[in-house]
Amino acid sequence: MPASLPGQSAIVTGAALGLGNAFARALAGEGANVTICDVREEVHDLVPALEAAGVEAQAFTADVGLAADVRRVVDGHVERFGGVDVLVSNAGVWRASAATDDLDKTLDDYEFLINTNLKGVYLFGRAVIPHMIAGGGGNIVHIASDHIATCGTPYQRGCDDAPTCTWREQGPRPTGGGPDMDLYDASKWGINGFTIPWSKALREHNVRVNGLCMGATDSHMVRTFHEQNPGSGILDNAMRAEDVAALMIDLIAEGPEGRTGNNVNIAVGHPIELPPPGSPYIYSEAPA
Repeated sequence: MPASLPGQSAIVTGAALGLGNAFARALAGEGANVTICDVREEVHDLVPALEAAGVEAQAFTADVGLAADVRRVVDGHVERFGGVDVLVSNAGVWRASAATDDLDKTLDDYEFLINTNLKGVYLFGRAVIPHMIAGGGGNIVHIASDHIATCGTPYQRGCDDAPTCTWREQGPRPTGGGPDMDLYDASKWGINGFTIPWSKALREHNVRVNGLCMGATDSHMVRTFHEQNPGSGILDNAMRAEDVAALMIDLIAEGPEGRTGNNVNIAVGHPIELPPPGSPYIYSEAPA
């Protein structure tokens, strides 16, 4: 089967480990030249594997919450590849934060979580949008969270098509995380504030903007929830990063006429596949 993205170029943030690593490999496997970045130096170790797919690749050590770093990555990408066709804003962090925390801890947690999970999405999006418009279109994919979508948001769809869903007997999984996830959830809910308005503003420029509302996936972040302890049970039903990356490729491969302004819910225990645009799987959709 021929590659679906030959000659295109993509930026993937947070690509050293886990989902970002899988996204970068999937894009390279479909023929896209790839720029990757991460705060971890290990991001450079991925470049040879990407180049082995027959594409060009480069890596930057960068903090997505710093405007200077974002400019450096995007400018370096455009200088080498001439434009930007795909942005996958994947970089994300987690730390426990609760309403009962003292103010000093709260301020530190806010800077840590919001800078990466929300400000990073904003900065990279705004940096690449002019290049996508100049190039005649593109795809922005935000990695959000299933905390903003039940199994069947916005409808009580139930789990009839998902016999392995852990919420099958109780009804669709409720939105939100636990009591120690206030800032994490705020950052992920906030991403939708970019997905929907950007999709509306950029539709005429053939730039599609969508979110993937991720459930628990076997990744560094999910493992850190339980201190890297697979025996905790957190990984018993977790999805594979490679399967989610394949769905991301399907989303991009829809082309200029594909969905935009959608948050695609990828729930544990449910099929990892694109639903029809506008189906109950979609959390929200920008009107045509």
